[in-house]
Amino acid sequence: MILFLYTMRIHPQIRRGHCSSSIIYVLVQFFALTISSGMLHAQASAGEQAASESRYIVDMPTAGVLAKGRFAADGYVFGNSGVLAEFTASPLTNLQVGLSFGGSGFLGNGNIVFQALPGFHARFRAFDETLTIPALTVGFSSQGRGEYSGGRFLTHSPGIFVAASKNFSFLGSLALHGGINYSFDPILAERFPNAYIGIEKTIGSVISLVIEYNPTLDDLRSRQRGGLLNTALRVSTGRGFTVEVQVRDLFRSLPGATQPYRMARIEFIGAF
Repeated sequence: MILFLYTMRIHPQIRRGHCSSSIIYVLVQFFALTISSGMLHAQASAGEQAASESRYIVDMPTAGVLAKGRFAADGYVFGNSGVLAEFTASPLTNLQVGLSFGGSGFLGNGNIVFQALPGFHARFRAFDETLTIPALTVGFSSQGRGEYSGGRFLTHSPGIFVAASKNFSFLGSLALHGGINYSFDPILAERFPNAYIGIEKTIGSVISLVIEYNPTLDDLRSRQRGGLLNTALRVSTGRGFTVEVQVRDLFRSLPGATQPYRMARIEFIGAF
């Protein structure tokens, strides 16, 4: 992802203001430094041999948090040559914080459009999982997914959320995730509490399959057509890297959707 951003020479060529250019340049430099320094203590997050917990089902948060002293650098690629960079770190036990920033239109001859503000993330795990009780995490995220256009993301950010996760032994590992959230992305008149569920199943030592249903009660555009059914396949490729391919909106609920929406994600988890 970092090499991809560099080859497009984002820093010297962006014409939509120095602020956005500087933010992306700093993110690129910081990602390169932290990934290189964390290689010796890298951890992947897919399959039965995963050393780190998943932090998202597809879009929506799980109760997973990074271990103390760990960081995650994530890169997303989506429609209209869009790119999102996200950095998260865990300075204390059960606490993680992060920032993200992205835009679309990097390739071709159209305008590059950035999201209005960087995304902010914070979560704290209030209860660890036991044999009978799921893990419970509270948090906030202002980062939506997909293209940013017309003052909104393709899908809303979670906003304030409470997430629960429970793991079971079933032909490997099976995890159930769920939560409630309240997004601040919709206009005030359309804001409404939302709930979501998901399932995560390992397939062998390095692969996980995840399915997420988000009824999007806070988004009239997709709610009227059944909400969002998203799925993803994750593969741990070694040395802390996990590659994920997402097939989203299987119900074709988003405006103008004729086929499921595809995205890709690369995650690196390392240590300070």
